[in-house]
Amino acid sequence: MTVSGILGWLNIRYLSLAVRLPDEIYDGQETYVSLQVENHKRFVPSFLLRVELEGACGGFHLVDRTGSETTSLAVTFQGRGRKELSQAVVSSPFPINFFIRSTTLPLNAHCVVFPRPVPCGPPAGPADGRSRGVVESRGRGYEGEMETIAEYTGVEPLKLVHWRLSARHENLKVKQLTAMADVPLMLDLAKLPGRSMDERLSCGVWIVNRSIRANRPVGLIAGSKVYRPDISRSHRLRLLTELALHGSR
Repeated sequence: MTVSGILGWLNIRYLSLAVRLPDEIYDGQETYVSLQVENHKRFVPSFLLRVELEGACGGFHLVDRTGSETTSLAVTFQGRGRKELSQAVVSSPFPINFFIRSTTLPLNAHCVVFPRPVPCGPPAGPADGRSRGVVESRGRGYEGEMETIAEYTGVEPLKLVHWRLSARHENLKVKQLTAMADVPLMLDLAKLPGRSMDERLSCGVWIVNRSIRANRPVGLIAGSKVYRPDISRSHRLRLLTELALHGSR
């Protein structure tokens, strides 16, 4: 019993944890995070480790001496806003599965949880009252202005082949055009559908994701803050962060 007690105690000692979080986390939706455990013991492996983090559990059969192992955990965060992961619980039944020993290991991870997207009706039209139309996007497409000449890869429509230029080279040349995007959409948080602020925030998240993924620039008015319309991924995450932290700073 004494030997098994010492082995069990040593099995969960001299370990450290690190967690890697995705940049998109939504309230109440399952999110996969990457968890790494590192064994700092020079001579002894660690066996049958179980890690609990935010209600989710992951297991490691063997972490070799001075080695590390990584697994994925399906974690569900509750509530929007800033979240801090400060610790996780590590336990193990090793060596004889008679006692389960556990310890708490520190973490230093932070994230912003976005409001849960809820489908809702988008505003009737652009904030400036213009009729619906198209504007040039920074992405690639088949309907905009010519941006550059590139090699034919076999997936481009034949209408994009630059025949005159191709005749001067051994390979076909194609015109790369800019994509076309819808008229920019300006969202006013105070005017979005919803009986409460949380419902309006969830509606805003849904509209932002749906519109930008459809290549429509979206801007946001949130109190005194104004974000100009854009379609980049960094801009989308910026808007979602503003919606997540609105009224909670």
